[in-house]
Amino acid sequence: MSATAATEPLLHHVDEVLTTTRAVRRRLDLARPVPRAVLERCIEIARQAPMAENREMARFVVIEDPAKRAAVAAVYRRAIDDFVLTPLRISAERRAAEGKPPRELPAPLQRAMVSAKHLVDHFHEVPAQVLVGSVDRVPDSGRGPFASMFYGSVYPALWSLQLALRSRGLGSALTCIHLHYEAEVSEILGLPDELTQVALLPVAYTLGLDFKAARRAPAANVVGWDGPWEAR
Repeated sequence: MSATAATEPLLHHVDEVLTTTRAVRRRLDLARPVPRAVLERCIEIARQAPMAENREMARFVVIEDPAKRAAVAAVYRRAIDDFVLTPLRISAERRAAEGKPPRELPAPLQRAMVSAKHLVDHFHEVPAQVLVGSVDRVPDSGRGPFASMFYGSVYPALWSLQLALRSRGLGSALTCIHLHYEAEVSEILGLPDELTQVALLPVAYTLGLDFKAARRAPAANVVGWDGPWEAR
C-alpha cells in the first residue's frame, strides 16, 4: 500500500472534523451528561496546541455545579441584554420615532439571532461550561506582536478543544460577551487575579452528528499570491 493510500482515511477524517465543527447552540443535548473523563481527554489534546515561546499559559475551568452554571449563565444573559438586545431595541425605537421602517436583518443574521436566543435561554442547562483563559495579561497596546503572542497561546488550544469535542460527538460554541462582566464570573468561580478570561464554551453532546461545512466564498476570492488578493 502506498503512503498516499494509507493516509487517505486519516485525511478524510481530519478534513471532516475541520470543516464541520460548527458553533452549536440549538442542537445541544441538555439532558445527556458529559463524563468528566471525556472532557479531561479533550483538554489533554487541546494542550498539545502550539503556544508562543513554549510557555503554556492557557488554563481551563470546567463548570459542572448547577448553581455555578446558573450564576455564570445569568451573567452571560445580562451581557447579551446590555450589549446586544438593548442597543437593538433602542435603535428600533429611534427608527420608529423617525418614521422609518424596522431595519431588515439579512437572513443569515436572523438565523444566527434565533440560534443565539436559544442558547441564552438554555445556557444554565448545558451540562458543562468550559472557561478558557490565560495566566498572562493582554499587552496594554492591545495589538502588535505581544498581543499576537498572548492570543496565539490561547486560541489554538481553544480551537483544538472544539475539534476534539466534535470528534467525540460533542458540540460547543465560542462565546466571549460575558467578558464585559469578567470580574463577576471570577468572583462566582473564585478565580485567581492572574487569570485573564478569553472565552466561554457551552459543551454538550449534540442532537445528531450530521453537521456540514459552512458556505464560504472560493479561496481565490481571499488569497493573494506574492501580494494582495484581487477584489471579486
